[in-house]
Amino acid sequence: MNEKSPPRRRAEDTETAAELSLEWHRPLSPSRRTNTLAPGIGVPAIIMIGLGGVIGSGIFVASGIPVHAAGPGIILSFLIGAAVVMPVALYLAEMEAAHPSAGAFSYYAYRYLHPLMGFVTGWMYWSKGVLAMATEVTAAALLMRWWLPAWPLWVFSLFFSLLITGINFLDIRGFSRIEGWFASIKILALFLFILLGLSILAGLWPGIPSPGTTNFFAHGGLLPHGLKGIYASLLLVVFAYSGNSVVAMTAAQAADPARTIPRAVLGTISAITILYTGAIFVLVGLLPWVDVPTSSSPFVAVLEKVHITFAGNILNAVILTAVLSSMNTSMFGVSNMLRSLAERNEAPRFLLKTGRSGVPVYALAVSSLFLGLAVLLAYLLPRKVFLYVASASGFISIFNWTITTLTFISYRRKTRPAGRLFTVPGYPLLPALSLLLLLAAAASVPLTAGQLPGMISGLALATFFTVLFLLLSRRGAAGKNSGAD
Repeated sequence: MNEKSPPRRRAEDTETAAELSLEWHRPLSPSRRTNTLAPGIGVPAIIMIGLGGVIGSGIFVASGIPVHAAGPGIILSFLIGAAVVMPVALYLAEMEAAHPSAGAFSYYAYRYLHPLMGFVTGWMYWSKGVLAMATEVTAAALLMRWWLPAWPLWVFSLFFSLLITGINFLDIRGFSRIEGWFASIKILALFLFILLGLSILAGLWPGIPSPGTTNFFAHGGLLPHGLKGIYASLLLVVFAYSGNSVVAMTAAQAADPARTIPRAVLGTISAITILYTGAIFVLVGLLPWVDVPTSSSPFVAVLEKVHITFAGNILNAVILTAVLSSMNTSMFGVSNMLRSLAERNEAPRFLLKTGRSGVPVYALAVSSLFLGLAVLLAYLLPRKVFLYVASASGFISIFNWTITTLTFISYRRKTRPAGRLFTVPGYPLLPALSLLLLLAAAASVPLTAGQLPGMISGLALATFFTVLFLLLSRRGAAGKNSGAD
């Protein structure tokens, strides 16, 4: 690359980063139901882990796409998205309070719905996490080119992969402390952006005239594409909340899960709803929605408009932190899920091995190995092919949330009220409404550009794991019958 052309290279890399932001079934003994990782973290630490899993490049980089689908009505879309996700998170919290498990929704699907559902949801979550981390580490490498355009991408990818793996080898307190710093940077960035925007909209920022409510009602009004625009944006908005499931996976490490997890879930979803809707409100208030960029960060466009110096460097650093934080919590989630699958004999037994700090070392090592293979595929495969596979993560989120809701309904039917330490109100109407909203979000896939290949990939993955489960179950049954003979 010619040394005189870094600005163009940086713009191209930012666009690429935006694109990349994918013994069988026997009853468990009581001793195997609880993860052995070191307990003791409280509500604030779990909330920070949850926010770290949710806030990522989806809001900082790719939020322009749903804005163009819904116009200023995107504010309503983010509120609806929270209404879809919060009940599902609370269903998990109720089950976690009664039976803490690092396998979270996969373990409960296994126990209360059917072993097939536990197997499929667990392995789909693990697959989604590895693919998502591959896109995130590639995006992080591309973001580093903002400052070091001459360095090869593989150097950054290798460094960040080793960094995230190393952080996850720490005990839960060390991990939560580092993730807390990561999450704090993202939260502070969003908070300052909201504060800056509101002061400008209120006419309190010196030297910058307030646009008032003009941008909310110009260019077609509040709903320029009608309710269809809100519906078309819903899929992308719901996916922006998808990292919240990592909260449930901290239950086995939490101090007093019956109290801690419900409070952490409510705190995480409430905080993310305020931050997301506040940031989007400011975004469409300061920029006409038709001018919001879709292939680079809309937040950069706002900062450039208000003449904040070094906007590019500031946002690039924040987005890099967001990507690494999301990757960090993803690695935590997939390694704990893999260990939970091993507890149920649905993954190799050696993955149960933990280190002195309580970390599932083999599950973490295997997940890191597959991350390396996925990163290699990201470089070798044509970009669109890999993105189609990685975008299956969106469908997997909807799929797993639907199974979680069905699991919760079965859990309520099979347990007594006296055994429920935390109870979600509104049963059975609330879970029925959740199923309708989740199915509606899934049905909006054809209205969202570029999402149909991801849904097809997700369905193919679900089919593969279903067939694998049936084959392994048949082989296990044949082995038992042979032994009986």
